[in-house]
Amino acid sequence: MTPEPQPTITDNIELLALLDALRSVILYFDRWGTVIHGNRRACQWRPLEQLVGRTFVELAQHWHQPEQTQREMMQVVRTGIPSWGVKERSGKGADCRWFSVDKIPTLNKLGEVTGVMLVINDISESVVKERALEESDARYKAFIANSADAIWCYEVYPPVDTTLSPQLQVEQILKRAILVECNETLARFFGVTHTRDVIGLPLSRSGSLSSYQDVRAFIDNGYRLENKEFSRVDRTGMCGYMQSSAIGVVENGLLMRAWGITRDITDQRTHTDRMEYLANHDSLTLLPNRTLLYSTMEQTIANAKNDQLMALMIIDLDRFKEINDTLGHRAGDSVLQQVGPRLEGEMVELEGLVARLGGDEFAVFLPRVRNAHQALVLGHRFIDSLGEPFEIETFRTEVTASIGISMFPDQGRDVSTLMRYADVAMYHAKRALKGVAVYDPEFDPHSPTRLEIMGALRRAIRESQLELYFQPKIDLLTHRVTGFEGLLRWHHPEIGTVPPVDFIPIVEKSNLIYPLTCWVMAESIRQCAIWRREGHDITVAMNLSASNVTDERLLAELRQLLTQYDLPGHCLEMELTESTIMNDPERALTALKKIAALGVHLSIDDFGTGYSSLAYLKRLPVGTLKIDKSFVMDMLIDEQDEIIVNSTINLAHNLGLSVVAEGVESQEIYQRLQDHKCDSAQGFLIARPMPAADATRWLLNSQWSGGLP
Repeated sequence: MTPEPQPTITDNIELLALLDALRSVILYFDRWGTVIHGNRRACQWRPLEQLVGRTFVELAQHWHQPEQTQREMMQVVRTGIPSWGVKERSGKGADCRWFSVDKIPTLNKLGEVTGVMLVINDISESVVKERALEESDARYKAFIANSADAIWCYEVYPPVDTTLSPQLQVEQILKRAILVECNETLARFFGVTHTRDVIGLPLSRSGSLSSYQDVRAFIDNGYRLENKEFSRVDRTGMCGYMQSSAIGVVENGLLMRAWGITRDITDQRTHTDRMEYLANHDSLTLLPNRTLLYSTMEQTIANAKNDQLMALMIIDLDRFKEINDTLGHRAGDSVLQQVGPRLEGEMVELEGLVARLGGDEFAVFLPRVRNAHQALVLGHRFIDSLGEPFEIETFRTEVTASIGISMFPDQGRDVSTLMRYADVAMYHAKRALKGVAVYDPEFDPHSPTRLEIMGALRRAIRESQLELYFQPKIDLLTHRVTGFEGLLRWHHPEIGTVPPVDFIPIVEKSNLIYPLTCWVMAESIRQCAIWRREGHDITVAMNLSASNVTDERLLAELRQLLTQYDLPGHCLEMELTESTIMNDPERALTALKKIAALGVHLSIDDFGTGYSSLAYLKRLPVGTLKIDKSFVMDMLIDEQDEIIVNSTINLAHNLGLSVVAEGVESQEIYQRLQDHKCDSAQGFLIARPMPAADATRWLLNSQWSGGLP
């Protein structure tokens, strides 16, 4: 008899309805590998009539290796063993899709395999995410592996309860933390090649977060550590510097692990230390410089005990310039390099700092002395030590010095005061040829009143408290006025008129000299331009200090002012003293030539009171000598003064220079100067210095403006 036909999946309406409700694509193949049925999701792919009777190879031509899928289906039919979750794909490039494919055998009532059910799920999105995660993980591992920084992770097992006291947490972390992950950079820090040689080490061996203080700081900072520096000695005994940062992973109140980075900052630290050293030390002598001296003094003073005495010495080498000029700067540098060791050699029993302030000036700071006498005795030992011959290549030379001492707290309680007082004492020692001197108020030419005046001078420049007075100069041949000398006056609102002698010497040693000179220069040029526009053919002279001569800013300011007021350069005269020029002859010569190139007339003021070389004066672009009034005023009663005046006039004329005599206060002196063929005169006989308005009226009404007196 014919066997009763077995029911198939297509005969089960309830099962078909269930398959249609699923989101998966489901294809039912018979045992020969052709489609018998497809659920609703499969029919969205292709209509059922295009599915039935076709193999998977025919249906999935864009599938990657569809033949392999077909073979696996037939394998399931033969063995009855299902295949689950095989990852397969279709398409290429942007059209590529990924699927998870289950191949499930279908059985009849007799347990015989009648076909295979193909369940297909689109897993493209999860595959993309998985791939991105894998790539990220690969990049992360590559970053860790190739990082120049050591990257590490310590597992804390069992985890530490973060509610415990910090002390107990520190103890438990140090006992429980084990290195579980790191890169080869960390392994090299330990002197090994592979990470496996260090994995499993306890935290106490790492050098990062390895001390009680480090772990306590890590806890107190919310389980973070930022840029913690520490030193480390490697297996060769070399000391290096490391910097670590770490962050803890806390879950449910338990510290689970800590991730961190450690980098070798030895080169950076060495460079920083080198830069700091150079910033605080003199490059020639390698001694501490002014910056380090000041900071050391400030720190010591801030921490001083009530009965602590300190001493500051300023040491200036005498006639050091002669060594440079005679033997050359290389020899001078050699002497300077030998000064520091000699000074330090005398301080074996005393704590102190030797510094170079600049040039041939040194300082010694003694933070603890018994009294001023002890510092004075040490100063004399310094003098004796520096007096020993200096060996310079094949030469031997001797150096003397002048030393000034100031005491804390008796004489000064801050660095600025101590420095100034020591400087005053040093100059007193130099002038008095004493070698060493302790500060005494009697040495100080700058009284409190003068210091107060100095502080107010800057305000005086801004608030027009300054004024130029003008004193005329007369041509002794024509008896007519040829020009004025501008003389500075300061009208202080509280103490009245301040004589120049009370503030100019102070200003010349400060940074106020430049703005003050610019003000005088501007007023001189402005007033001269006014007079010349009014028809007066005259010049105006002004004084120039030593610091102005070599100040490179002055030339640009002078050029700008002459242009601004449209004044020819020959209408302005600049007067310089001999000492001003001889402070730095070569630089002065260069600077004066540039000024003269603008047409400005240059003259030597107070001639005869300095120590200038006539041979040098011959090289200067000057046109006039002014004889100091100390010779002129007494020339009628002192034969030597008259000889000096007459000789100076003859000398100047032989050098092609004109002569102005200052201090002419009588008609007799005026006449005698005419007899000696002096060119010009200036003094009270002609007129006293006067404000610009009075000088203008004088020009209009004076007999000196039109002929014989």
